[in-house]
Amino acid sequence: PKKLLSANSCRAGIMESSADVVGDVIINIHKGATGYGIYFTQKDQGIVVTKLDANSEAEKSGVQKGDKLVSVKDNTGKFPLESPGAKIPVSAENYHAALEMVRQMEYCQLEFLSQGQQTFS
Repeated sequence: PKKLLSANSCRAGIMESSADVVGDVIINIHKGATGYGIYFTQKDQGIVVTKLDANSEAEKSGVQKGDKLVSVKDNTGKFPLESPGAKIPVSAENYHAALEMVRQMEYCQLEFLSQGQQTFS
């Protein structure tokens, strides 16, 4: 079963599924003065990294362009409001709400599936 979760200023819901994809690159990252230094876009295969700021924590942690974002988690335990600190799978349906929630976090966990581990159907 799926349950609806939401973030503080997010109007769209975030769906949590029991069929979560497990990533092979997991980073715990603090937000800097200009954000996290990582940029995404939605593609057919999912939400993928399009750019990393030079010397950003994400780049230093091994995240690469083309990696697929599969989940987010607030390491401070504030979000999502209905289930603080829960790991939220990221999908095409909740992409914008999940990233809006991440923008409100100061310290989060981002889980990725690296390009070499992705399979396409």
